[in-house]
Amino acid sequence: MILYDENNIADAPWPDTEEGRKARGFLVPLFQQGTQAFFEDHTTLRLLALDDLLIPLSINDAEYDNSYFFSIFARYITSQRAALKTGKWSPLARFAMDSALWSLGALLQGARINKVVQVDNWPTLRNMGAPLTVDQVRRLTQFLTSRYPQYAIVFPALSTATHSPLLNHLKASGYAFAFMTHTRVLLPHGVELSRKVRENRRRDARLLEASGYRLVDGRDMPGCAPRLAELYRMLNREKYSTNPSISPAFFEAALRGEMIQFRLLVKDGRIDTFYGFHVKGDVLFSPAAGYELSIPQELGLYRILNNLLMQEALDRGLAIETGGGADEFKSLRGDRPVPRYNAVYCAHLPSYRQAGWRLVQRLANDNLLPVVRSLLRQIDGDDVAGFDGLPDTFAPPFSSPRESVARLDEALESLRGELEAVSGLEPKELAIRLPGLAKKLEDWPSPPRRLAELRGRFEQLEQRVHEEKRSKRVSSRAQRAQEARQLLESASKLGDTLLVASHLGAASSQHLRTLAEGLRKSASQSAVVLTAAQGGTVVLVTAAAQELIQRGVDASQLLRRVASAVEAGNEAGGPELAWAEGSRPEGLSAVPDAARRYLQERLGGAA
Repeated sequence: MILYDENNIADAPWPDTEEGRKARGFLVPLFQQGTQAFFEDHTTLRLLALDDLLIPLSINDAEYDNSYFFSIFARYITSQRAALKTGKWSPLARFAMDSALWSLGALLQGARINKVVQVDNWPTLRNMGAPLTVDQVRRLTQFLTSRYPQYAIVFPALSTATHSPLLNHLKASGYAFAFMTHTRVLLPHGVELSRKVRENRRRDARLLEASGYRLVDGRDMPGCAPRLAELYRMLNREKYSTNPSISPAFFEAALRGEMIQFRLLVKDGRIDTFYGFHVKGDVLFSPAAGYELSIPQELGLYRILNNLLMQEALDRGLAIETGGGADEFKSLRGDRPVPRYNAVYCAHLPSYRQAGWRLVQRLANDNLLPVVRSLLRQIDGDDVAGFDGLPDTFAPPFSSPRESVARLDEALESLRGELEAVSGLEPKELAIRLPGLAKKLEDWPSPPRRLAELRGRFEQLEQRVHEEKRSKRVSSRAQRAQEARQLLESASKLGDTLLVASHLGAASSQHLRTLAEGLRKSASQSAVVLTAAQGGTVVLVTAAAQELIQRGVDASQLLRRVASAVEAGNEAGGPELAWAEGSRPEGLSAVPDAARRYLQERLGGAA
């Protein structure tokens, strides 16, 4: 194993991959400029090369004024005391708890609780922990305890949703665990969303449309780092005072790099909201965000920000870790809580140092964890999972992001396969299959961007069916027109009246009616009698032009006159068009003569 510092960090064997380039762009400036330039924290940074992995370490001795990025004391004492000021506690209860934390803090300082090496510590980022094997954990622990024999070894902020395997490997290697905090996770697939959650998301999405803001890539606004630092300070240091300080230099370095992407909400040339995000594996996380606090709350900047972050993840088909805080708001958007743990190895330390870590575990696991569980159950209900105590085996409290993303990928590939399978079908069969596919394509509460491609393919197939139907309609109209011309050519004349009487084989009743309607409209002074036979059933249709109706000819009367020849019943229609079905095919030959007699009777000498 090799350790790199600020002098040779650029010479580390960075992988020639996208992930390697992002890591180099993030860590090299941090090492070379120092953490105080970015966070007002003091720590010693090292980069550990283990096999093909590069793992950042932060090493502290005391530094009790550091933020929780680099201080165990800040996480368990300073942050908890600050949180008491904003919690809904009675003055007496707040004083008692604050006094207890102060006393405990004094004991922890005596146990030198901040004298630690934090492994895979990426300030502002989450879920960056390398997927170490048990063997790698043991070799790393042996190396660090040998190199830093007076320091506890800590793997910080490990989530059961993303790092359960690593947590179990650490446990097998002798690490102990202290509950750190909770975060929240929203999965991209396989979660049933209530109507209320869906409506909340829709309302949030509409806010941006009505706000007048433009969404801008941070790289397209040079010189924006000071404004981003100002907005971050407003939200995270003024409104919520427990979060670490981040300087403009951090935003300048991050904007030059690729690890964090920034999105800005801009109106009239002014940035009022921003968020950053990074993706690790199957999870998107926002390391920094902020907004202008002077903007009226009814404009919903926080709701817009949260919705945009959610869409960044869901569009990519990823889970999103939304962090702790604003739990009730996030629960109403479908997020679920997940515990985070610090894993500590201190077996090599003196007994008084180990006693300090046992105090941390007691505070975290026996006090903080039950309080967090109680608060979350008031918000998320009894289905809050993973907060019942330190587990024997770590596991995600629900489907892990990896499992959810895998199921999403499978569902999309299944849809893609179905679309490919039906694309070779004949239009008639295709038209039968498409409605089922349409339902599958629409039944997505949070459709990923890749679904748009499949919907585009579906629309092409739908267009093909429509074109085929249109072509058939055009062809059918042309055929009917040709057939009508032939019938008119073979029609018989009775004076100034034209009688179209013809048998059309096994044609359908609908075809006869459509044809008869067209004939009566296209030829004035015309009467139409069309027949067809399907098995033992006779179809009979009659029609009369408007000019003949004015002279007393009625299609329904004409139908009744000819119907007796085929024993037709169930007559329907009116003076212009009438139809019926009969049961005597052998009488078809008598139909034309019966029609002529009716017309002669109605029209007299003119027929």
